[in-house]
Amino acid sequence: MNEHNPIAFELNKIQQAWLKSVAPNPQLRVVRLVIKPEEARVYEGFCKLESSRHGQMPEVFVTHLTNFEDEDAFSAAIIKDWLETYDNSAALMKELQQRNTAFTWNPQPYRQALAQQNGQSMDDALLHLLDDFKQALPNDDKRLVLALLPRQVSHMRGLKQWLTNMLKKGIPNGVKLLVFDHAGNEQLAIHERQFPGQIHSMHVPLELHNAIQKLAKSGNPNDPEIALRRCLFEMGDALQKKEIKRLHEWGQKALDYTQRSGNKGLFASAHIMYAGMLFYFKRDPQLPILLERGMRIAKQGVQGDPACLPLLIQFYGYHGAYAQIRRNFDDAIEWFIKQARLAQEHHFNQQAMNGWYQAAELCRRKDAGRYYTVLEEAYLAGLSLQDEEITTSVYIYLLRDYYDYAHNKKIQETIQQIDEKMGRLFGDNWKEEVDRIRKTRAPLMMPPQAIDVEGA
Repeated sequence: MNEHNPIAFELNKIQQAWLKSVAPNPQLRVVRLVIKPEEARVYEGFCKLESSRHGQMPEVFVTHLTNFEDEDAFSAAIIKDWLETYDNSAALMKELQQRNTAFTWNPQPYRQALAQQNGQSMDDALLHLLDDFKQALPNDDKRLVLALLPRQVSHMRGLKQWLTNMLKKGIPNGVKLLVFDHAGNEQLAIHERQFPGQIHSMHVPLELHNAIQKLAKSGNPNDPEIALRRCLFEMGDALQKKEIKRLHEWGQKALDYTQRSGNKGLFASAHIMYAGMLFYFKRDPQLPILLERGMRIAKQGVQGDPACLPLLIQFYGYHGAYAQIRRNFDDAIEWFIKQARLAQEHHFNQQAMNGWYQAAELCRRKDAGRYYTVLEEAYLAGLSLQDEEITTSVYIYLLRDYYDYAHNKKIQETIQQIDEKMGRLFGDNWKEEVDRIRKTRAPLMMPPQAIDVEGA
């Protein structure tokens, strides 16, 4: 690790706290790190670093981003992700086995357990997997940490109950579960009286703001990327303090630096980042000008700069969002459809689904006559998605809504196809599960939420 990197210095603080408070205590079973939301990426970096060959902790870290949808299904989801990661690391496992013939972990029993699950809880199977894998580790002092960083959590109470159940069942010796809670909104604290000596909670004070400021100002000031980085930091600071004049000053500097670079992707990026911050001042006359100019620059650069195509897709979505907050709903729908079709054409599947969902939802609320036409096109657009793409995207909502349409129209073949697909992914009660997810997941924000700080 580069100790001169200010972010690396903050990572080192986490490592030192772990070495002091966690590593020397083999009786611990659950470690809860209390963090600020803006620190999440640093802690994710810590977990991924320790999960790599460059890790410095005495334990072996395994990090999973498995979604938490339900306490009864979480263990099965972790096992599934674990086996996929193991299969994708075949070369590394082979190298490990060649250097350490004692490493003989066999994944087959857990594949069979998943195949025979039938919707039953797999908490015991996961605990057995963790103990089994730990025993297969080549180091003499066998210790394993499963770091859980769910990309999405349907409800924190369920995650806390899952942790409690795992403690009650008995997490194996030498195995720790690492979870993260948010300072000021802690929801995963478990009373230690039930499990004396097994739980440790800690907060590591980080100076992330200063680290980002140092990073933003480091490097060659004449490098346009470094100059843009500093401008973004200053713009973000001005936005936080609601200093619109200073935001415009640094926004213009960002445009000037990147224009001189001759790099259209960088120049277009400066426009969209500047415009994104102005969504918090939605009446600012500079906002639509930035969107129009930035989109034109991205179009000019599509043929020669690979960064410009995804930027162009973003600009279409931003135009849609701006038209929507100005209550120009017909224009907004057209922009979202343009975004979806362009993203779909170039296989940016998540962005395509976001565009279709925005267009369909706006039609449902503001142009009911177009709703089912747009919904059907959105449904057809996602038919080629892989299971993982479906479960992690808004396509599940489009499938749910189109299912109701097909049911009303008695389109039996479509009903059967959706039932089969979603039943495989979410179980027999998939409709209720998708409805619950739609209620509990954070709403889709694109672009950044247009908070009206001016009282406009």
